[in-house]
This record gives sequence, structure tokens and C-alpha cells, in this order.
Amino acid sequence: MPGRRGPSGLPMNVENRRLVAGVSSFDTRPQLIRWAVDETAARGAELRLVTAVPQRAASERYLPSDAADELRRDAHDTLAQAAKYAEQHRPGLWITTEVVGGRPADVLLAAATHADLLVVGADDQSPFTEAIIGSVPGTLLTTAPCPLVVVPHSDLNIRADMPVVVALDESGTSQAAMAYAFATADRTRRPLRVLHCVLDGHDDGSILPGLARALTGFGALYPRVDAAHDVVAGDPRDVLTQRSRTSALLVLGSRGHGRLASGLFGSVGRTLIRRSGCPVVIARPRSAELTRGMS
Repeated sequence: MPGRRGPSGLPMNVENRRLVAGVSSFDTRPQLIRWAVDETAARGAELRLVTAVPQRAASERYLPSDAADELRRDAHDTLAQAAKYAEQHRPGLWITTEVVGGRPADVLLAAATHADLLVVGADDQSPFTEAIIGSVPGTLLTTAPCPLVVVPHSDLNIRADMPVVVALDESGTSQAAMAYAFATADRTRRPLRVLHCVLDGHDDGSILPGLARALTGFGALYPRVDAAHDVVAGDPRDVLTQRSRTSALLVLGSRGHGRLASGLFGSVGRTLIRRSGCPVVIARPRSAELTRGMS
């Protein structure tokens, strides 16, 4: 049974707004929990902390009973530590904890089925990070049923004046990424910068008119957002890593046919997840609906 923590009398419909954080024994650093807690509080949502134990630990057919019990105890201890920190950081937040047997990728996909946001930490040793960028379960990038956020394991130095940045490439605008970025900038009162990455300094002039139309359209929906675009030449890995150090959030689309979009599942994605100076969002097609509903 999931463990539940929270103020008495809190309406149960809070579960309609849920953030899921994948926590492993390597992910109990404050950065992941603090970001997830702050985001949950800002959205008026419930935070579900989930960890996975190997399937063999769920059945004593595969392990001696004492070894299986130890794995489960460690998992529960990990979540207890994370929940304790979350409660100290944001007293009164509604928190759910759950230990699930199975592969990390499968556990995350199941937990995120009815979630508004899935949050994991960027730690090379974490099984949840491997579930995102690993060769087999990298399908999380394309199959996660909600927006996916990867929080750096290093200390975050995010100031109030830092912008939300949405990255585009030569394939043009990603509607999901643009919608998520605009909605987030509006909700957090941050400026928005649309970053157009051009390889080798080449731009045939066909992208900017479409980008201008998209900015105008989203600007009409979110008139409070201070939005501007930059065209930057260079390797997306270098450009985005550098820009992430002066940004509050970096938003990428999960679909597209350009080099940046396809690179999310290769070197670009691995570099950003491991080196980004700010949280990275992989926007899903339903991102706009979810984010606007939380405003």
C-alpha cells in the first residue's frame, strides 16, 4: 500500500493534480526533491514519490527471503528520507510514497499514466536516469504519457530574472514545446526566449516566418509573457548546455524531424541530461492542456 502524508481534511480531489517523482537511493539529494516539491506546491498538486525494486525482490522465488526483505526495506527507507525532506521543505504538502517491483522504465511509465508531470534526477548511477537515456528503455522519451522533467544533480542557482527557454531546430516549431514554454512562463512570471539552433550558420529563411507566426499566436493567448527569439549557430549540444546555465528551465519537444529532435535520443539528449545547468523538460503533445489547467 502506498504511504500517505499530508494535512488532515485536504480534499481528495487533489489527486486530480499529481506530480510523480522517480526516486532511487542515488537521488535523495535535495535538488530533485526540492524542485519537485516547489513545483507541486506552485501547482496546488499532490506529490507521489515512487521507487522501483528489481522484480526478483518482489518474489522470494528469485532471492532468499532475507535478501528480498532487505531490498524492500532499503526502498522504503529511501522514500521515507525523501518524504521527510519534502515535508520539511514544504510543510503541509500532500505526499504519497510507493515502492513498486519491476524495471525502472516500466515503473515510471505506469506511475505517470495519470500524472501531470514526471520528474527524475540526472544522476549517471541512478536507474531512473538510465531508464531515460539507456539504449533499451530510452523509449521513455517518446512514450511517457506526460511531460518529463530531468533535474540536474548539481546545485541549482536559479534566479527570479532567469528566462524559460524553448529550443527549436531547422525542422521548425514544436507546438507542444512552445505551448508548454509559454504556459510555464506565464504561470511563473518569467520571460520566454525561443532559441532557434542553426547548424553551420545555415538558415534558408523558411523557418523565421513560421516562428514569427507561432510567437504571435501564442502571444495572443499569453499576453503577459515577454517573449523574444534568438537565432544561434552552432552544435546544439554546446549551445543548449551553455544557455542552460543562465536559464530557469529548458523546454524541448519530443516529436519532430529536425536534427535537434532526432538528437534527443542520441548525443544531444545524453549531453543535456547529464550537463544541463537547469531542469530540462521533454514536452509531450498534451503538455499545453496540462500546464494551462494548472495555471
